[in-house]
Amino acid sequence: MSHIFTIDSHLKQDSNPVRILFFGRSGCEATEKCLTLFKTLECEITFVKSKGRGEGLPEDIGYWDGDYIFCFRSLFVLPKHLIERAKIAAVNFHPASVDYPGSGCLNFALYDGTKEYGVTAHLMNEKVDNGAILECRRFTVLPLDSVDTLLSRTHLKLTDLFFDVVTDLVLGGKDALDKKIKSSVGEKWRGDATKMKDFERLQRVPVNVNEEELEKIIRATYTEKFPPYINLFGYEFVLKTSTKRA
Repeated sequence: MSHIFTIDSHLKQDSNPVRILFFGRSGCEATEKCLTLFKTLECEITFVKSKGRGEGLPEDIGYWDGDYIFCFRSLFVLPKHLIERAKIAAVNFHPASVDYPGSGCLNFALYDGTKEYGVTAHLMNEKVDNGAILECRRFTVLPLDSVDTLLSRTHLKLTDLFFDVVTDLVLGGKDALDKKIKSSVGEKWRGDATKMKDFERLQRVPVNVNEEELEKIIRATYTEKFPPYINLFGYEFVLKTSTKRA
């Protein structure tokens, strides 16, 4: 079930606060850090959090009216009519560079053996990871990076990007938004957004896999909770560790 909260930011009585609809994730430490920023900026916050994919939006969220919508690690795909209720902008913080739109972005980056990854702030529209870019920050993928290590650094970079972009937009308004779009005009999304079914196909090891391909799949998909697997004669075999035996 989705939950919606109005956050008390100790606003001054004579203030005209920026009104924000913020979508975050339940149990996410980074989401909680983002909430502290809104309080510091004295915004009027409506906060929606969820626990997993497939949840429905709160029924009354369609009546929200305000200045910005911000999505940070949110699993919701917002409908167009809700996005358009943001008077200035609806912004998503995507945990990948513009080279990897969609779901499973980090996994596909590791599978490709890319030397550079990133995080992106962009405007939202009715399509996933398709809107104008506000900023894309890139960083190096290390040779020994795994899903867990790259994900940890990505979340740190994404939080930093969130703090900087949100602060600029809340304090600078539409002028700051236009400036960011103009400065990132050279950034373009590469291809269509990948979907969870694409990641699930990557996670399933082919029966005829060779050693080189297997190593790529393991690096790109292995975590303790969601390891790669192989199906043989109706049986599912799950990888217990990503470390080779001597």
